[in-house]
Amino acid sequence: MIAVLLVLAFVSSCRTRDIRVIQIYVPEMKNKACEDVILKALSTTPTVDPAKVQFDRVHRTVTVEYDSLSLSVKNIEFNIADAGFAANSVPANQEARKKLPPECLTDEKPTLFVPASK
Repeated sequence: MIAVLLVLAFVSSCRTRDIRVIQIYVPEMKNKACEDVILKALSTTPTVDPAKVQFDRVHRTVTVEYDSLSLSVKNIEFNIADAGFAANSVPANQEARKKLPPECLTDEKPTLFVPASK
């Protein structure tokens, strides 16, 4: 009887989800058109809720909530790279990059965050 209770306690304590939040640097993300492409790619990524994806154009980052028991950061980075954008250290898929909207292909320089002087 004790053995059964121990097994039940062990099984019930096993985690089935491990929700994490990460920021991915996407240097070519310039505007809403770029965000839409990235969001579409992340919408097909298992355990990523597109409604919780956040974009920061100033810092060129994408914040993603995901289940680390089902998905790794590299999976997310590769999905963004397969959409045509570099993601952290993963280079963009060049064939996908050629198909991006023209607004995403401009030579616009990244906007750097500069804190206000006090």
